[in-house]
Amino acid sequence: MKKSEWSDNQLKELLSQMPKIKDERDPSEIFQNITVRMNKRKQRTWIMPTAAAALAAVLFLILVPNLFNWENTEEQASDSTKQSAASEKISMKEGVNIQEAEQNETYEDSAIPFTAEEAPEKDSEIGIRSMDIEDPETAVYEEDISGMEVLTYAIPDEKAMMAVPVSVLVTKNEDKSKFDLFEENMVNLSEREWGLSDYFPLNAEFAFDEASRELTIDFPVDHTYGDGSASEMVFSEVLSYTMTALNISKIKVTTDGKTGMELGNSGVIEEFEPEIGNHAYYLYYPNEAKKPYIVPYGEKLSSISDAFAAMKENQEKANLLASIPADINFETEENPEEKKLTIRFGEGSVINNDESTLHTIEAILLTAKDFNYQAVKLENADVDMVGRFNLDNEIKVPVAANKRSLP
Repeated sequence: MKKSEWSDNQLKELLSQMPKIKDERDPSEIFQNITVRMNKRKQRTWIMPTAAAALAAVLFLILVPNLFNWENTEEQASDSTKQSAASEKISMKEGVNIQEAEQNETYEDSAIPFTAEEAPEKDSEIGIRSMDIEDPETAVYEEDISGMEVLTYAIPDEKAMMAVPVSVLVTKNEDKSKFDLFEENMVNLSEREWGLSDYFPLNAEFAFDEASRELTIDFPVDHTYGDGSASEMVFSEVLSYTMTALNISKIKVTTDGKTGMELGNSGVIEEFEPEIGNHAYYLYYPNEAKKPYIVPYGEKLSSISDAFAAMKENQEKANLLASIPADINFETEENPEEKKLTIRFGEGSVINNDESTLHTIEAILLTAKDFNYQAVKLENADVDMVGRFNLDNEIKVPVAANKRSLP
């Protein structure tokens, strides 16, 4: 900077020429103003820390809940992640179960029926059939009815070697008798789909007397029910089952309104005498079906013990399989007065909770029913349950054999 060119005398001269400044306030007023300013400074010094503390408290109240919410959000996110992982595990498990179920279903579809003698060897190779398929039982039981009407039709097999009893459930109708429902539903049977002969409706006219329980059947002149011994035998079985199922006391037959009908071996008959009861029951698999029909076959037997012995043998002529395997042995105790039968399995008898054993028990129950028993007690079994059957209790015999569904 350049050094000032003003001398001291010149500065003094210049300052003396400036206007004079005079404070006309009272000295006490000046002192009061100074005191007030000093107090304000002290107060500001106390207020600032207090305000800062108050602001910090407000910030604390605002931030702390958010902090907790943030922590909760983290926990929820963690829980959500865990739940998602668990859901993935469940989905994977369900996928595995579905895959296993499909594999089991494939196995069921490929299963081939086997004879009672083959069962022990087959079990070691392909395993016992599972009980997981829907409704593995074949018969109609009391708890299945639930207000429905049970109608049983005897339908010949495809070779007309025997009559297979088939039972369907239909809705009860207060305006119709059981016989009305029986006659009405003849046209609804699916015999071909069931692996049987197309036999119903019968080529005849029916007249049923409810009071006397007598049925009159009028056949046309050109009927074929007596053409050949096999046809005649099956026709007789069909009428026998019809009488039993509908509680018919007598069947009168006519041809074109005239008394009697011609049957090849029997000649002209006017009334039909049924041969019912006391038969052995066997397994019939039409067209390699997975579920068998359990069918009565053969001559009437003198005792239920004879029937059980016969049920251990195949009936090759009729393509029937033994219903009691060779590895199941038992003794029977009969109580005809109470209509109860006790079966005690012998040592070494193989009783499993599988379909094969289930169908054996059903064949035993149906045979017991044919010999006029109402309940069966199974003792000394290896298991407590076989299918729906609790072996600790008496088992009621079925209401009817071979349940099928109408279309």
